[in-house]
Amino acid sequence: MGCIFTGKHYKYEFKLKIVQEYFNSSLGYRALTKKYEISNKSLNERWVTQYKEFGSEGLSKRLKNKVYTREFKISVLRFRQENMLSYRETASHFKITNIATISAWQHRFEENCILGLDSNQNGCPSKMNKKHSKVKPKSTELKESEREELERLRNENKMLRTGIAYQKKLQALTQHYETKHSKK
Repeated sequence: MGCIFTGKHYKYEFKLKIVQEYFNSSLGYRALTKKYEISNKSLNERWVTQYKEFGSEGLSKRLKNKVYTREFKISVLRFRQENMLSYRETASHFKITNIATISAWQHRFEENCILGLDSNQNGCPSKMNKKHSKVKPKSTELKESEREELERLRNENKMLRTGIAYQKKLQALTQHYETKHSKK
C-alpha cells in the first residue's frame, strides 16, 4: 500500500480509506484504530467529521495553514458567542476544518484581547511565540483604529457589567418584596 504515514501526518488516500470503511462496515472508531494501528482513535473521529462536513476535501492537507485575518477571527469568535455555539458548530459554519483553531483564537483573545489574534495569521501559535510567550514586548504600540476599538470594547464591557449588576439588584429587590408581601 506504500507509506501511509509521513512524519506527523497520514496520507490523504489512507484517511479516505478509513472513512469509507467506517461508513461501509460495522467497524467503529476503536476497531479501525486497532486494525490500522493508528496512534489515536480521535484521529478517526476527526477524519469522519471532516468528511461529513467538507466531503473528501476535508481530508486534504492543503486545507491546513489557511491564512485568516484578524477581522475574520474576531467575527468568528463574536458569531460563536452571540449564537452560543460549540467550537465544532462554529467551525462547521465557517468551514474551518480544525476546531482547535477556534479554541486557540479564543484562548489568545482572552489573554491578550485583539492583539492576541495578531501573533500569526493561522490558527496555531508559532514555535517562536510558544518559546517566548512569557516575554512581553517593552512597548506595544496600537494603531489609532485599534486604540478606538479597544476603548469601545472597554466601554461596552463596562456597560454590560453595569447592566448585569442592575439586573441582579432588581431581582434581589423583587424577591425581597415578594417574600415580604407573600407572608401577609
